Amino acid sequence: IAGLGTPAGLLPLRQALQQKLHGEGLSVPVEQIITTPNTVQGLDMLMRLLARPGDTVLLDAPCYFNFHANLALHGVKVVTIARRPDGFDFVALEQLLAEHRPSLYLTTSVLHNPTGHSFSPSQAFRLLQLAREYRCHIVEDDLYGDLHPNPPPRLATLAGLEQVTYLSGFSKVLTANARVSYVVAAPQLAANLTNMKLMSGGITSELFEQIVYRLLSEGGYARHRKRMVQRLLEAGGRVEQWLRRCGCELPMGFEGGMFIWARLPAGVNGERLAEAGLKRGMVLAPGALFGYEPGLRDFMRFNVAHCDEGRVQAQFEGLLGAPTRRVGAGVTDQAEG
Repeated sequence: IAGLGTPAGLLPLRQALQQKLHGEGLSVPVEQIITTPNTVQGLDMLMRLLARPGDTVLLDAPCYFNFHANLALHGVKVVTIARRPDGFDFVALEQLLAEHRPSLYLTTSVLHNPTGHSFSPSQAFRLLQLAREYRCHIVEDDLYGDLHPNPPPRLATLAGLEQVTYLSGFSKVLTANARVSYVVAAPQLAANLTNMKLMSGGITSELFEQIVYRLLSEGGYARHRKRMVQRLLEAGGRVEQWLRRCGCELPMGFEGGMFIWARLPAGVNGERLAEAGLKRGMVLAPGALFGYEPGLRDFMRFNVAHCDEGRVQAQFEGLLGAPTRRVGAGVTDQAEG
């Protein structure tokens, strides 16, 4: 507790992360694994190293709301591409890359927030082809990947760290309040990131690093993750059923993880629904939180861990039947990501 910590992160933890990544198909020297206090801070430091004011950055539509907020701090121009069940309209994506020449694409390849979508290998392959052709570096936020029951290969595994910088952490699987995250990057970028941590006072808590190291090395993390994945699958199946009974459409389906992305019944405005929910003590996640496209107002993100109970279903059905015509609601999580 009285120590200063190690700039790149606790070595035994980084060695345990090296083994974890190797099991997922990404073999990397331990020097290229840098711990960060959380994924948002890791992303913020990466943006300071990889982007300059005026650069163009590509985001998914929809995407995690903090991406827009964080990128605004760096003075970059944001362009978006619609995230669909089939990945993208790749013709539209190539046109966007050719016209705007984004230097970076920030995305989540497995269990995307808010849609829960994961790139199939063929979708990932085409995406990486186009990104390489147009010299667009990818920052892959993999905060939710460990919640997938059978995750497809990550982009970093398929393309390597010269084209993709990988970012992940443990706040969703372990605890939101004892956060340890990490970045896996090309050699020079990893060295620059370590220096950035020193300059910005971002040493990761070694106490938390020791906790995560013990859980990884002694098997507790793997056992806990397995239980959590199964419980989420079961809860998601039940939530999926009652959402459909309420008239919602689920364009992405549910393949695991925390979130279900649902189109609300016809005529239901997500923001008005969320406002009505607040009056009844419910905190909801309307689609407009996750982007600026008008069509997102018809959607809601549902956190299956919170929605798998009768009182939530009953409250939702009551909101839909309210005189103001409907209110559709996804319970939000207040933790990062």
